[in-house]
Amino acid sequence: MHDSTLLDRHQTFERLTLAVLGLLLILRIAAVISTPLELYADEAQYWRWGQSLEWGYYSKPPMIAWVIHLTTSIFGTQEWTVRLAAPFLHTAAAALIFLTGRAMLDARAGFFAALLYALMPSVVLSSSVLSTDGVLMPFWCAALFLLWRLRSGEGLWVSAALLGGAIGAGMLSKYAMIYFLIGIALASLMDAPTRRVVLSPRGALAGGIAALIMAPHFAWNAANDFATVSHTVDNANLGGELFNPENALSWFGDQLGMFGPVSFLALLTGLFLYRTRRGEAAGPERWLLCFILPVLIFILCQAVLSRAHANWTATAYPGAALLVALWFSRGKAVTLWASLGVNLLVAALFMAMTLLPPAATTDLGLDNAAKRTRGWEASAQEVFDAAERLGATAVLVDEREVWHGLDFYARDRSLPLISWRRYPGPKSFSERVPLEGAIADRVLIASLHSGLRPHLRSDFARFEPAGQVRIDLGTRGNGCPITRVFQLYIGEGYNPPERTQEWENQFIGEMEFPEPPCPTAAYDG
Repeated sequence: MHDSTLLDRHQTFERLTLAVLGLLLILRIAAVISTPLELYADEAQYWRWGQSLEWGYYSKPPMIAWVIHLTTSIFGTQEWTVRLAAPFLHTAAAALIFLTGRAMLDARAGFFAALLYALMPSVVLSSSVLSTDGVLMPFWCAALFLLWRLRSGEGLWVSAALLGGAIGAGMLSKYAMIYFLIGIALASLMDAPTRRVVLSPRGALAGGIAALIMAPHFAWNAANDFATVSHTVDNANLGGELFNPENALSWFGDQLGMFGPVSFLALLTGLFLYRTRRGEAAGPERWLLCFILPVLIFILCQAVLSRAHANWTATAYPGAALLVALWFSRGKAVTLWASLGVNLLVAALFMAMTLLPPAATTDLGLDNAAKRTRGWEASAQEVFDAAERLGATAVLVDEREVWHGLDFYARDRSLPLISWRRYPGPKSFSERVPLEGAIADRVLIASLHSGLRPHLRSDFARFEPAGQVRIDLGTRGNGCPITRVFQLYIGEGYNPPERTQEWENQFIGEMEFPEPPCPTAAYDG
């Protein structure tokens, strides 16, 4: 093929990538602005963090709060402004994946890799909400691209400095960036060019800049009892039964949903068929495996030992998109087109789900899936109206998600919102402020859980029912209504007993005002 033909083909795939990613970005921004879904609890939590800029927060590094602070400072505080950065971040990640694929093979491979990433089911969902994975991805993809440039001898001192910046910013986004450091270590062991980069002055520059960027965050942790680090360790949940082989099947199903069914099966097939490849052509493939396999294997082991959320493997898939594109773009790319086709169909379905009005989701039986992002504005309005009417000095709730939902949607409230502490100390960010002092004089308790109400009653000398707040969230597939039911109480004489095992045991099996089962009445939502 003549050089001019190659150049034309190269430019065609560059323009095609730009056009497709640009179209996806426009569609995703429109979806974020138009969706009727309210914030879910984690988004509301990140928004609250962003009200004050810190080097760390209760359970996550600071980048996501900083991003929300930026978008809401510019555009005001609405659901869409909290989420606005998500489509831009994933588009940037996809563009960087294109650059990496082009550098490793050609623009055609970069095009397929970028689209495999951009149309991953998990990325489609993550483009409509703001999550720590979404904030991490552009930094991970930038680090992957810059390290490959340095490894290939194309990157200079600027690339090394930017690599350090990407690694440092990635660590400020999510601790999963540690997997990238593991990937660098493995690549250095098996790949001489990578090893030379890591051990060179440019490698030292990258490491030094990354350390400087991370240092303030770890200093914040040291000054705050290592709150973020401790939460991350607790999340592993290694205190229970440490062998659950059945979770391997759940892990496999999760990965089909994360990467896409055809894409993940293509990845497994490629691992089997290409495991014996030798020579220079296999260099990028083996290099990418250093950034894929550690994540997948570690999370699989975590799942079997205890539990693992589906998104914990997210950092494996930028490299996986590149790897699958490299493997299959050399041929007729039937597998790639099939992967893209299935993922595009899933993407269209997901986007349609986020835009459907409540009446349509009821007809399709999707209300139960959407209930955590519904009814918070109405809940906040009714609960705080009741508090004002009853002369409460504070509102007390008995669930973390409720606290965050009410916190965002009653952000202009005049009364304090407190999350009840079941244990001796705070177990979530929502519990950081205790109920004490003058605000404890006359408390409106808005309880979602009938099994916790006897516990709550024991904290007050007077604990009188004050009605209910019922919020309609839709209908289950079996026809039962979905209702978020707050049982209201007025509590006075707050004097909580010591949180001992004996105190906990006395309430076993007790509950107060449980909701009758459907169809007699609604379930708790």
